[in-house]
Amino acid sequence: MSLSIHFILGFITSFLGTLTPSMLNMTATKISLNKSKPDAVKFAVGASIIVLAQVYIAILFTKFLRSNPAFVQSLQEIAIVIFVLLSFYFYRQSKKDKVPTDSIKEKTGNSFVVGLLLSSLNMFSIPFYCGVTTALDVAGWLKFSQQNIMGFVIGSALGTFSLLYMYANYAKIIQLKSKGLAKNLNLILSILTGILAFITLINIVGM
Repeated sequence: MSLSIHFILGFITSFLGTLTPSMLNMTATKISLNKSKPDAVKFAVGASIIVLAQVYIAILFTKFLRSNPAFVQSLQEIAIVIFVLLSFYFYRQSKKDKVPTDSIKEKTGNSFVVGLLLSSLNMFSIPFYCGVTTALDVAGWLKFSQQNIMGFVIGSALGTFSLLYMYANYAKIIQLKSKGLAKNLNLILSILTGILAFITLINIVGM
């Protein structure tokens, strides 16, 4: 049961983290429009494989801090800082005009390799998952057995793949709605990460 919960937590957090229009999902949209849906799926698979490593690194970092009692409060404070920064980032993004998909250059070459490369260059991913895993640890929802970690990691990769597949599958609709979609989703994510920062702060004060 615990394995299933960790898989679901990984899936949901990854799906939500990839939800807002970004270079990854807009590239999946562009590949689907300009090449084919199978090529976009290959791109999604490549990107998701990198997510496996990124989430695992984030969990190892959280686990290291957790194993040192002196870092427990620091862990919570780090979570607050990360979520405040994420909230501010998403809020700023909601105020910007998103670049329409037409302006994103079509990626040439093997779509799977392009997915690997672009996902590797996504420097936002590891800090995001560090914040998520820290918050889940503070809340007592994340257990650091190897089985549960693998469940969370695999769930995260599949969450990313599912979201990218959705962008590829509904590419034409998303291309038309991308600007308004970006504004609304970024605002929602800004509110959610702000709430997580507040909850973590309450946990510290109540200690």
